[in-house]
Amino acid sequence: MMERTERNLVVRTVARGQAGMTLIEIMVVIAIIGIVGSAVGYGVTRYFAQAKVDACKAQLANLANHIEMYLYEKDEYPSALDDLLKTTDRNKRKVLKSSQLRDPWKTKLVYRSEGDGFKLCSAGPDKREGSADDICHDEEEEE
Repeated sequence: MMERTERNLVVRTVARGQAGMTLIEIMVVIAIIGIVGSAVGYGVTRYFAQAKVDACKAQLANLANHIEMYLYEKDEYPSALDDLLKTTDRNKRKVLKSSQLRDPWKTKLVYRSEGDGFKLCSAGPDKREGSADDICHDEEEEE
């Protein structure tokens, strides 16, 4: 009979020690979750920024193709990007939308016809033309 009461006492003592978590343990877990969440958030935003740059490069290449098609149809480069918005097909639909003449940062693209070539640029993430982060497509680069 003695053994049973001693065993019950040991079981109750162990059970009392594991009754719950302390405030410090909870705060440590919350801090760890915050640190991991911050690291993941930073990594994800960096990938979003790179995705916008890649999308801008693809958009510039697409517009360069439209400029080349305009050249083959009219034997001259367009004087402005807005010339690409005019209807050119038989159904009188616009080939491009005006939103396609803006980069992913909602800034107007810069176009210059340079003699027998052209230059098409985006101001980049800082939205200032002529800075180091500008993204450009030169017609000469394709050759």
